[in-house]
Amino acid sequence: MARLLLFDIDGTLIDSNGAGGAAILDAAEEHFGIQRDHLPPLQLAGSTDPAIAMDVFGHMNVVHTQADVAAFLERYLSHLQRRLQAEDFSGYTLPGVKELLHALRAESEAHIGLLTGNVRRGAVIKLSRHGIYEHFLDGGFGSDHHDRNELGPVALKRMQEATGATYHIDDVIVIGDTPKDIRCAEAFGAKCLAVATGQYSHAELSALNPWRCVESFADVPAVIEMLLRH
Repeated sequence: MARLLLFDIDGTLIDSNGAGGAAILDAAEEHFGIQRDHLPPLQLAGSTDPAIAMDVFGHMNVVHTQADVAAFLERYLSHLQRRLQAEDFSGYTLPGVKELLHALRAESEAHIGLLTGNVRRGAVIKLSRHGIYEHFLDGGFGSDHHDRNELGPVALKRMQEATGATYHIDDVIVIGDTPKDIRCAEAFGAKCLAVATGQYSHAELSALNPWRCVESFADVPAVIEMLLRH
């Protein structure tokens, strides 16, 4: 039976060294004509891009439509692309990620997709910049729904269409670095492998009772054993 592995992006696969958050603030300055320090700190970890945009509109006390959010996110994506292509960009893939993805592609029972709060184009921009986009067949994205807990069934359906496989829910594993990833997995009955490479510690994530929790993907054979043999 194939295992469906659905990866989060930021803090799980890559660290863009703040480029995403900075691009959101760039978009806010451009869209609203304000200085970025007029906004309170935004809750980015585990949030979908549309939810973050809606928070910005809320902080500005501006009534918004879906079209307004889409226009804001277009500005964000333009700034994200610019920041990730800058000569001084210092983002990186997290420990063991490239090795893990290459190893999983060699495993016939591993089907690799995404379950991320990034809108689809943002996911492509980020993963392409880090040279790992080609590993993922499809998935669920922030552009599908602003509520992350609605994205699991979307990812499951898309991956079934992409692979032709039917996955038992016990063989679906969400892999992410935040409490929102854990709750997202729970929302559609999947397992969650939590990884403490983002802003939450191993202890903080373990306290939420995910299926498994690891410090990082540095020990690739152990992670593969966990994902495919347990």
